[in-house]
Amino acid sequence: MRIYGSDIMRKIFSVTLALIVLLSLTTSVQALESKTIQRDNGASAWACWSNATGCNLITDTYLSVTESDDGTDIYLSTYTWDTTTGYTVSDESGYMFTKDNVFKIDKKLNSASLSEVPINVYNWYTGEMKTLNVTADWTGTGEVQKGSSTYVSTGGDYRFKSTSSSNYRTATATGSINNNDLGQNSYGDLYNFKSAYIEMEK
Repeated sequence: MRIYGSDIMRKIFSVTLALIVLLSLTTSVQALESKTIQRDNGASAWACWSNATGCNLITDTYLSVTESDDGTDIYLSTYTWDTTTGYTVSDESGYMFTKDNVFKIDKKLNSASLSEVPINVYNWYTGEMKTLNVTADWTGTGEVQKGSSTYVSTGGDYRFKSTSSSNYRTATATGSINNNDLGQNSYGDLYNFKSAYIEMEK
């Protein structure tokens, strides 16, 4: 049995977002007397739905979308379990990256939308692959919260510094998978972020 909570899901999404930002910041050490500066701006949205999908069956659906200067990352997972036995019936997940303009989000985090996209998902119990067509819309509801962080690493003549800032607010969301309405979400957030790093070696 899987229990979702707003704090738990926000932490999961924050970790996912942090990993994406860290991957975008990763770079090899430059030659001596080099200096590298890179900046990246982006926005994200995530949502979780929980629906009765059959006799004693509950399906939890998690969707996250992150748009950066490189393109858009989309992750989807669906988990179905039996409420009487607690046994897992199905556990599917999939990921896609696209440079197409499929995600739109208001700068003030008032709303966001994901155009219908096909995501290939893998069922971890049956080993089957299939394609799910997913679409979603978000509406910001909570107050906008702000955060920032700075990281510095030095060693000898090498210096690395990264900074990031983000805004987020809670959101309601509606969505569908293969034209099956997911209804209104249980939890969700909208984010935008800015990140930059400078790497120097004398």
